[in-house]
Amino acid sequence: SYQYTQDPVLMDSIRSGVNNLLGSQLANGYIGNYSPQAQLQQWDIWGRKYSMLGLLAYYDLTGDKTTLNACRRMADHLMTQVGTGKVSIVTTGNYRGMASSSILEPVLFLYKRTDDARYLDFAKYIVSEWETEFGPQLISKAETGIPVGDRFPHPVKLQKSWFSPENGQKAYEMMSCYEGLLELYKITGNQQYLSAVEQTVRNIIDMEINIAGSGSAFECWYHGRDLQTRPAYHTMETCVTMTWMKLCQTLLCLTGNPLYADQIEKTAYNALLASMKGDASQIAKYSPLEGQRHAGEDQCDMHINCCIANGPRAFALLPQFAIMKSGDKGIYLNLYTDYSGNIQLSSKKFVKIVQTTNYPADGIININVDVAKPDNFTLALRIPSWS
Repeated sequence: SYQYTQDPVLMDSIRSGVNNLLGSQLANGYIGNYSPQAQLQQWDIWGRKYSMLGLLAYYDLTGDKTTLNACRRMADHLMTQVGTGKVSIVTTGNYRGMASSSILEPVLFLYKRTDDARYLDFAKYIVSEWETEFGPQLISKAETGIPVGDRFPHPVKLQKSWFSPENGQKAYEMMSCYEGLLELYKITGNQQYLSAVEQTVRNIIDMEINIAGSGSAFECWYHGRDLQTRPAYHTMETCVTMTWMKLCQTLLCLTGNPLYADQIEKTAYNALLASMKGDASQIAKYSPLEGQRHAGEDQCDMHINCCIANGPRAFALLPQFAIMKSGDKGIYLNLYTDYSGNIQLSSKKFVKIVQTTNYPADGIININVDVAKPDNFTLALRIPSWS
């Protein structure tokens, strides 16, 4: 959000949060809220993942090496606990290790910022563990076309074990792992990784995403597209909505396929906006197609939950999605809305794009393209698949 607003008050809040986080780091590098004897259980590594993502985002904003070093110490400590010859990462936490092993994404971000081969090796280790007996088998089950709602037997004792190690259908965590796999694809060029993600996303579109652009019941895939007219518990978790948009945006940047832009548009206008209270004071955890939105429970003894944290992340994705630069000489308009933005081409020249429209209420879209100096470039306009 700060990248777009440059709001100094917001930066003060970010800096305060980072300083408090750094102040909690133990001598061994650990940042988290689990006692030593409880580490690696439940949400421990998942929490470390988000601390790493926050620290790396702050480093990217400021270039503060102290923050980068703190993130390195976090990763180094984790690698003393899990890895070859140690505890397998897929046996930690819940959901076939998907929550824990989604730390793959910040581990690869760390590798890109340090060129430390240990982090790339650790990332490859995480992906190799997915295909073991206890892992989520995110590549092989994608290649064999197994629907995301059928990848593992549902837990028998639903009340006690739905949120458990054996549940392999958890939507948010699964997509977070695939986000990390795409980062590994960017580095290695291994087409198997991209193919596994695209096949899975195609299955999610065909079998899970409902008319409002989101999915899940009790936070898991469940053949929701075919069952969307039937009552279901806790549908359309906002964490799923956000991660679905984020995954589609990553694929859009990688492939240029407007299919993913269409998905983001539908989700943003429907599921995402429906999750926010009219006065913007609250983000719902669940926004079912009928009935009432659910504010969600307080988590970790704080007046907040995962969806209150993730909903704003989805809104913050939209400016980056609305207009993208592709290659040396390409500008892609993906979202039709009132918008003004400057895009710098490889020639260092700026192009200002101003949109004026009431879309999607009507189809009239005025686009003004202004260049300070003449230049050659492509302006590509998304044609919505429904139009």
